[in-house]
Amino acid sequence: MNKILILGAGQLGSRHLQGALQSGLPLTITVVDPSSESLNIAKQRAEQVSIFNAKTTVSYELNLPKSESFDICIISTSSPVRAKVTANLLANNKVRYIIFEKILFQVLSEYAAVETLLQQHNVTAWVNCPRRLYPSYQQIKDMLCTQEVLSMKVSGSGWGMACNSIHFIDLFSYLCSEVELKATENNLDTILLESKRSGFYELTGRVKFMIGDHSLELVCRDSDEVTIDVSISCNSKTIAINEVRGVIKVDDCSTELELKHKVKYQSELTGLNIDELLLTDNSSLTPFKISCQLHTPMIELFLEHINKVLNKELLACPIT
Repeated sequence: MNKILILGAGQLGSRHLQGALQSGLPLTITVVDPSSESLNIAKQRAEQVSIFNAKTTVSYELNLPKSESFDICIISTSSPVRAKVTANLLANNKVRYIIFEKILFQVLSEYAAVETLLQQHNVTAWVNCPRRLYPSYQQIKDMLCTQEVLSMKVSGSGWGMACNSIHFIDLFSYLCSEVELKATENNLDTILLESKRSGFYELTGRVKFMIGDHSLELVCRDSDEVTIDVSISCNSKTIAINEVRGVIKVDDCSTELELKHKVKYQSELTGLNIDELLLTDNSSLTPFKISCQLHTPMIELFLEHINKVLNKELLACPIT
């Protein structure tokens, strides 16, 4: 049996569990969370889906296991404890593969520390930024000319700039097939919004990043209404994606094409991720080292801005 460990049974962890139950392979799944309430929610959500493989079993634990071996561990805890949880996991167990949730870590030093830890324990890891798995974005990547300079803009309201920018940064890197990200402009608003989660902040305003000559602009306004418009342009074409309405419009100067964009929920993806890893020893998700390169300029920019607004010298960027 393939052994799967899910650390963190909250909103996202419970969706990972639903997805894992859709795997075609027989799995022994262990879900760990120090909160009985979170485990109960995970149990309820597991009962909402059909188990694809009749041999798959699920157990729920309050404490991290010890002296066990796991094929895949999904770490979906909150960002402040993720590095510590990873260290405790690897100090007491053997793990082949890890899928990390994002944002990865709040503290910049933890990126190198966890990378070293993974190397020491011979663990291969990826980060769950799944837009690169969406068929619509894979189709868009095939449309783009690799020799042309790419300009990408994400604009809208209420989409959670602090916690979700990394999704679009990752998509940007995927589309231009490069990773050397630099923050070039900071026009974030000086009012910090309190996140739905206590102790965390949300951001609004405008920022810009570059990878080589390729540019990414992120704009988010404060609103209860969620709108997300993605525009991608190069010399030969312009592509507009309305993520909420699920519409893609492609203009290549001579013709216009309209396609459908479908958001893939985590409960639809995790089983596919598990199957791919177990069957091929590889994943289409973002490799951990690449994701660290994409995370750190963003964390540096956000942390500097938050410290300036709060007039503090925080080491941990309070976003999740």
